[in-house]
Amino acid sequence: MPLTHLRQPFTRAECLASGVSSGQLDRAVGRGDLTRIASGLYAVTSRWEELQPWDRHLALAETASRTTPDAIVSHASAAALLGLPMPPHPPARATMTLLDDRRTSEGDSWRRFHRGATPPEHVVIDQGRPYLVPSRTVIDCARDMRPGDALAVLDAALRAGLTTGSQLVEMRRHQRRWPGIAAADALLRLGDGRRESWLESSSAWLMASWEVPPGIPQVVVCDPSGRFLGRVDVLWPELGVVGEADGQSKYLMGDRGTGWSDEELASRAIRAQDSREGRLTSVGLVVFRWSPAQLSDPIELRTRFFSAVARADPGRVTARLSCSCCGRPLTDCASPTRIAGLRAA
Repeated sequence: MPLTHLRQPFTRAECLASGVSSGQLDRAVGRGDLTRIASGLYAVTSRWEELQPWDRHLALAETASRTTPDAIVSHASAAALLGLPMPPHPPARATMTLLDDRRTSEGDSWRRFHRGATPPEHVVIDQGRPYLVPSRTVIDCARDMRPGDALAVLDAALRAGLTTGSQLVEMRRHQRRWPGIAAADALLRLGDGRRESWLESSSAWLMASWEVPPGIPQVVVCDPSGRFLGRVDVLWPELGVVGEADGQSKYLMGDRGTGWSDEELASRAIRAQDSREGRLTSVGLVVFRWSPAQLSDPIELRTRFFSAVARADPGRVTARLSCSCCGRPLTDCASPTRIAGLRAA
């Protein structure tokens, strides 16, 4: 009784409908062939254990969508189904929004239910199954998730073209009296589709509290003759400081699969990082660098940032700077105007 033909995980009802008896099911659990994930919810143990944490959450969300006809996957679970960046650890339960006011909003051990008016224009049908439109998912996440994680969802949705600033503003108006809307407003003022990673977005949320000008994401840096020096994660032109939200992996994109040892890969990453930093400092910029682990110590990170600001001198910067989204000089790029319009709205 492998039950591998069923979509994982599966409910007890789905298992019984496939021809397996209750006794067979219980014995398979007793032998360890099946894992009981929650009351009435099972998976083939070998297949479940090979999944990574977020893959397990996605599987839960798919099962919730398949087996809960009076609710629709929403919030973080819907964002994950869209492929938007998520924090390292997923929530324990799939998140859904109820479509029927008669149903209690009390969840169970693997589903968390929300209430909220869902008009037809907030729903799209894909292969016979309903999903929320991306703008609804983004604002739901902005109200419900940790701010840095929610900003990563918002930025990525803008970057991927899943939604627009005007659609987000309209959805925010629909939810104007819902819990957490003030948190969503704060994130909408920071949203920028030019950011390219969860780390960049989470860092932007933290740095917004430092009372410094907002950094410009993904800026192309050239020397005075126009020779390309690098594309930096964020630039504070008024301060003469560039920020690099990185780990060693960003310098090893072309080195994986070469057969080099971890030590050699790490050494090459350090050399590449030093070479890049040297190119940026040669045009008068000061480099401020941090990793995901360093976000957990915001006081130390803030101290290092303002140390970089103290060493910088914007008057010494000779770099030619342009926006990565359009290739134009920063003063000519339309992105700041669009972002300013979103923040004003």
